[in-house]
Amino acid sequence: MHLVVHIPYRADEESASALSLARQAPSFTMEWVNDQRMAIAIFPSLPAGIDAAVRLVGEAVRLTGAWASMDAKPVSSLAKLWQRLSCYRDSLDAEDPLQYCRKKSALFNTLVGCEEHRCPVPCQFICRPCMRMEQEGTGVARADRFTVAAQLAEIDWCPRLRFPAEKQTDNVAPQSVKTPLSSPF
Repeated sequence: MHLVVHIPYRADEESASALSLARQAPSFTMEWVNDQRMAIAIFPSLPAGIDAAVRLVGEAVRLTGAWASMDAKPVSSLAKLWQRLSCYRDSLDAEDPLQYCRKKSALFNTLVGCEEHRCPVPCQFICRPCMRMEQEGTGVARADRFTVAAQLAEIDWCPRLRFPAEKQTDNVAPQSVKTPLSSPF
């Protein structure tokens, strides 16, 4: 997993903490992006440096113009990225990572009132995209549904994610699904 966090370089108190954390990344550089000076923190191989990455993303959430990419794909929200990175970091301490993911998913399903609790993908972040595709009757082939849901949930990078083996496949050809990402620029 390759995380890159872009922080607008400003000499103000609000940016100071994020800039200080960015400098502690395994790789740090300053570049001009769209006529704006940016501090770029690179975490080339998570989970190495995961604690620093979670702290940096947490600080960057409140900075206008900050954005990140995971495995070269821009993420739509630093707050969502922080949630996902925190969950992944916590799973690293679990004796049984799959059980950890199942418990988190079951708790989420209980909190949102999901009565089914039969999601075959144990990830708390996949429930909503998966259900949205189910309700909207998208043209995504059943065999690809969980992969697309993981992409929409922006958690497809997580090494803890395990997709169920699909025994049935629909004869519906998968259509291109565009992930609704807001532009980081």
